[in-house]
Amino acid sequence: MKTTFDLPEPLLRRAKAAAAHQGRPLRDLVAEAIDAKLAADRAATHAASKQPSEWEAFKAQLVQQPDGTWLNPNGIEDEGFFEALDGIRHERLMQQAPREPIAELPTRSPRRKPAAARRRKPA
Repeated sequence: MKTTFDLPEPLLRRAKAAAAHQGRPLRDLVAEAIDAKLAADRAATHAASKQPSEWEAFKAQLVQQPDGTWLNPNGIEDEGFFEALDGIRHERLMQQAPREPIAELPTRSPRRKPAAARRRKPA
């Protein structure tokens, strides 16, 4: 099946060079790369679904108090406490939609004075 898509010029040049070096068509290299990426994503999703989340693993160590709050019986001196919090933070960041690279952000125009300041005339 034919399809058309845009690639960044440096990536396309590297892909063409790699295909030529391997002596095969660019379409085969691209198809193999897409297949490998999809297989890796599938394997990562499958592995993640079998493992408890960082939060579930951390929460299993906590004790719920009568007032409904949670307590780490080992206190904050527990070596794994902050590592577990970092793991939870990382897990949540990975679940968010990917952000565009900074290089692709639109450039901002120079900062202008507020309209009220522009209208004032010196006395």
